[in-house]
Amino acid sequence: MCPICEAYCGLLVEADSRTKKLVGIRGDHEDPFSKGFICAKGYSWTELHDDPNLIKTPLIKRDGKFVAATWEEAFDLIGERLNAICKKHGPDAVGFYFGNPIAHKVGLLYYTPPLLEILGSRNIYSASTVDTTPKFLSSGLMFGDCTAVPVPDVDRTDYFVIQGGNPVVSNGSLMTAPGMPKRIKAIRERGGKVIVIDPRFTETAEIADQHISIRPGTDPYFLLAIINVLFAENLVRLRHLDGKVRGIETVRALAAEYPPERVVAACTVPAEVIRQLAREFAKSDSAAWYGRFGTCTQSFGTVSSWLQDVINVLTGNVDRAGGMMFPVGIIPNVVFNDIFVGDVPPVNRWQTRVSGLPEFAGTFPNGALIEEIMTPGEGQIRAFITMAGNPVLSNPNSQGLSEAFENLDFMVSLDIYLNETTRHADVILPSPPHAMHSDFPAYFVHLMVRNVPKWSAPIFPLEENQRHDWQALSEIAARLAGITVEDFEEKQLQAMLKRFIADGKHPLAQSIDPLTARTALGEEPGPDRIYDLLIRTGRNGDAFGLDPDGLNLEKIKQYPHGLDLGPMIPRVDEALKTPDRKIDVAPAYIVADMDRLRAALPDYEQPNSMVMIGRRDPRTNNSWMHNLNVLVKGKNRCTALIHPDDAARLKLSAGALARVSTHIGAIELPVTITDTILPGVISIPHGWGHDKEGVELDIARLHPGANFNQIVDQRLMDVPSGNAILSGVPVTVEAVAAS
Repeated sequence: MCPICEAYCGLLVEADSRTKKLVGIRGDHEDPFSKGFICAKGYSWTELHDDPNLIKTPLIKRDGKFVAATWEEAFDLIGERLNAICKKHGPDAVGFYFGNPIAHKVGLLYYTPPLLEILGSRNIYSASTVDTTPKFLSSGLMFGDCTAVPVPDVDRTDYFVIQGGNPVVSNGSLMTAPGMPKRIKAIRERGGKVIVIDPRFTETAEIADQHISIRPGTDPYFLLAIINVLFAENLVRLRHLDGKVRGIETVRALAAEYPPERVVAACTVPAEVIRQLAREFAKSDSAAWYGRFGTCTQSFGTVSSWLQDVINVLTGNVDRAGGMMFPVGIIPNVVFNDIFVGDVPPVNRWQTRVSGLPEFAGTFPNGALIEEIMTPGEGQIRAFITMAGNPVLSNPNSQGLSEAFENLDFMVSLDIYLNETTRHADVILPSPPHAMHSDFPAYFVHLMVRNVPKWSAPIFPLEENQRHDWQALSEIAARLAGITVEDFEEKQLQAMLKRFIADGKHPLAQSIDPLTARTALGEEPGPDRIYDLLIRTGRNGDAFGLDPDGLNLEKIKQYPHGLDLGPMIPRVDEALKTPDRKIDVAPAYIVADMDRLRAALPDYEQPNSMVMIGRRDPRTNNSWMHNLNVLVKGKNRCTALIHPDDAARLKLSAGALARVSTHIGAIELPVTITDTILPGVISIPHGWGHDKEGVELDIARLHPGANFNQIVDQRLMDVPSGNAILSGVPVTVEAVAAS
């Protein structure tokens, strides 16, 4: 499986076991999920595997410079320093950050939670609060489970609305569906319709039926107008959800304030287009309203994410074929799977020390990081662990975060590169290449549009001086707990066995004998054993022999291209974890943000500045793919897109440098003039800025680009979720005088 993004495309890899090189890669046409689809990022795996800048041995910083060290030296130093800091200042003095690649490294995914449990710190951060937290939060409050994110049934829908997403480029975020271009075209070929709502005429809009241009940040007003029409024209029909929904009258009252004519000045979408979309969506045999990055990363990201699913519910398009469904998955998800405990939702159960920002699913908003490191007092972060992430590039106020990391007493990074973040570390632990560990879809099972289990063997064995990710995490956990690695591994396994016998989805799960199960799992530690446990206690499992027709890891291995268990199935009763087992379309925690939304409307009706949005290029994936020549060669991909009217007003010519600034800083980059973007909007890709001292990324430094996040204020957040505001950021744009 491709290790780059969440599409999990099947690959055929030609490898040389003597030189340990990946010779060639192509799409696997026998993969029942991706059916041969592959993008440029998949082809780049050959370069990624053999990148000379990959860290191969632990590094320890001595006298300001990194030197090679043994694993034991690194683990001893980590254990000594972290234990000393915890003993003196308490566990909250150690912060932890994990990035998106954790979802593609099963060792990190399965061994991070028990490490965090031993650490006992509340200062846990992840890439989600610059990406997806509003969608997880709205799902958690509406359906009762943070991982109960409704996913579009793209293979069976008649009407597909894509708002603030670009799946042709992203390959489907929070929607694991490889080959999205083919899937979108297939909707149209079978007589369906595809609508894209975005400030930019994106690559996805190019193959859609209709593009609706919208001003950044105004999505909730637009969505409320859609709901207004549904009620005003008697288009609400719950269908099979009748009796399973509460809060409808609250939604009706809220939407009554926003008829289409009232929101036109703010969102720039004509009233007749709003009515057309509401009517067509409601009257379609099946329809799916999908929102992603653009709607999550704005001032009202949670409200926008919530309203999208309210529309799906009010039209009866949740938990039915062709609508928004809850993937069943071969195994349960073990990250971000917080649910209600009694009447207590999985949000705001504790707050950050300095600004009182809300916790969600056990993590804090990344916007709190700088102040939690720099503000003295009890609970101040004094040590930090980063894992598979580059927050200095991917988080707002990157310069401020870089300075904060320099003020730490101790820092550890688990990563493949010496990059903009890890250069601040005292110890860097390398991660082995993807080709050296087994792989299976562990995280994205709850987002897959088809239930396709798979297992891929390692292509090469580890070299003598390499350690698996899970082995490194086990060593750190053991040193923090004062136990052996073997004891840590056994404790983790027993805890998961107990949990998934009790909560397993298989009808016979609770009849499993723990001793029999433990014996069957064997003595070989690692993620494969956990995968086997989760398969066997899942709905398709063998319940450790109680269901002879069921699956286990050995049976999955007999299907090297993957085993297609079919499309998503209706399962709302099983998915709902709210206290009354009903869909709450008016969660009080989100509805409380409506006063802020009302107050902000005049600012959108009379815009007085340019606003900035991000974008992703088909040949990049966040910040860590820029060191591969095959992906960055050719034209400069870090340019600012600007409309011809704005270019003329600002006296900007194609290719000229523009200075884009906010109150916290400025960046300069060349402009691309295009009518594919809404006037008043400037689009800058994220993940660039590879010009920092101490970075060892030879290719990336030749194509540094400008860092979008350098001018984004980390204190600007979506209030309910704490998610960063990256879309619709007010900026000043001016031409840079030629020298």
